[in-house]
Amino acid sequence: MDFEPGPPSATPTEPPAKRRGPGRPRDPEVEKRLKRAALEVLAQHGMSGLTLEKICDKAGAPRATFYRRWATPMQAVGEAFNEAFLFETLPDTGDVVADLVALGQAMLDLYNDPVVGPCMSFLIAESRVRPELFQNGQEDFLRRRAYNRQVVERAIARGEIPADTDADLVIDTLSGLALNNQATRRPLTPTMLEFVVRRLLGL
Repeated sequence: MDFEPGPPSATPTEPPAKRRGPGRPRDPEVEKRLKRAALEVLAQHGMSGLTLEKICDKAGAPRATFYRRWATPMQAVGEAFNEAFLFETLPDTGDVVADLVALGQAMLDLYNDPVVGPCMSFLIAESRVRPELFQNGQEDFLRRRAYNRQVVERAIARGEIPADTDADLVIDTLSGLALNNQATRRPLTPTMLEFVVRRLLGL
């Protein structure tokens, strides 16, 4: 399973819950609380402790409200996780080094979030033993990757870097550094990021 920030996913992790008939309109604040609670429960209790009861208790919402939105706790986690990985905008200052350092720092901040970071670790581990839960993960990753590649592709279009620059290698490296930092806590400063970016771009 690949994790990398990007635009929101159009594909849920699991099949969507069945649509229900007309009724009380959804409260976006309740939905927001439930999604946040799903991530917090996963971060605190792991996959074995990810239960509907814990999510609803933490969000202060009844089970019926949850089921109007999702069929399973994992579906709520998938939607919440994809939203957490959304970068509304990408750095676009006209300086590719500054833009990539900013993107790398944003990845560092996200991967080290006290809720998102543990969730990511649990989901990566779970994907190894239950790949069927993450069958849409590659599609989501490719969507995020295409989005993030724009930082490099804009620089190529400006003539700032060579046309044969491997955008995927650049983004892979930034994401890998952020993931390693999250796992090992080895310091990774903006100066270090800039050094790596310049080496990758041959600048």
